[in-house]
Amino acid sequence: MSLKNKVKHLAEYAGLRLAICFFGAMSVDRASAFGGWIGRTIGPKVGISKRARHNISLALPDLNPRDVERIVIGMWDNLGRTIGEYAHLPVFARPEERHRLEVVHAGLLRALAASNNGAVFISGHFANWELLPVVMHFEHLSGGEVYRHANNPYVNDWLIRLRQTVTHAEQIPKGPLGARTIIRLMKENKFIAMLTDQKMNDGVEARFFGLRAMSPSAPAGLAIRYNTPIVPAFIERLEGAHFRVTVYDPIVARQDADPGAELLRITQEINDFLEARIRERPEQWLWLHDRWSDKQWTQRKKLAQRG
Repeated sequence: MSLKNKVKHLAEYAGLRLAICFFGAMSVDRASAFGGWIGRTIGPKVGISKRARHNISLALPDLNPRDVERIVIGMWDNLGRTIGEYAHLPVFARPEERHRLEVVHAGLLRALAASNNGAVFISGHFANWELLPVVMHFEHLSGGEVYRHANNPYVNDWLIRLRQTVTHAEQIPKGPLGARTIIRLMKENKFIAMLTDQKMNDGVEARFFGLRAMSPSAPAGLAIRYNTPIVPAFIERLEGAHFRVTVYDPIVARQDADPGAELLRITQEINDFLEARIRERPEQWLWLHDRWSDKQWTQRKKLAQRG
């Protein structure tokens, strides 16, 4: 790392810790509310919001500009709240604060824990996406969570320490090293959580909002190879720093099916699940990802003009 980059990363990290101290001096509810105010006040004005508007218009072409802007504002409100809540992430793991996490179909989680067969939990960047491993911890589902390495190594190390402290889940980086950890945990019948809504160039092509999108194939591959269920979960922000986590029926691999076809089927089913949840609460999904190619935008715009 060059000296220039090191100084830049240290400055970013110092800014992050200052923000965490600032929000940490408040209660969790106040930090969430103030973070939301900052997010919806400033966020829609920054340049990256253009990508959010672009993605929303691409995925939901029937929306008018006012509805698109409403979703952008709601997205930034949710993101600001999530940032404010990072300072209080340990609070959500306290037994006396469990009322902040309503779990729908918790019996399914307890059945999975009793089965001792392991599972792969999948979700997306909904509401406060850090809370799924917290729910797993509450329900005694030990294992790990997959994360994408932050560009700033100091921020990355801080996030890893925070997550480990709160959830006790093994931190699994995306990539070859993480793949070896996942295989070990699968063989030990453990549980793994991963977010599968981002573009994965080395994944497989599937449909997402009717558009071609490179999608993660790891969950489907694990289901086929280890005969482990994939458990979809949806995190919703109800009010302030209170959430609902809904667990859905598992997606299972057909052991007598062609592995290649099964990989595509399961990946598409995961995308369909994510799309349905985004349509339910579009303002609570992080629309800032570079999910589709510019070519998809051009093609959809041409179709709209023809129509």
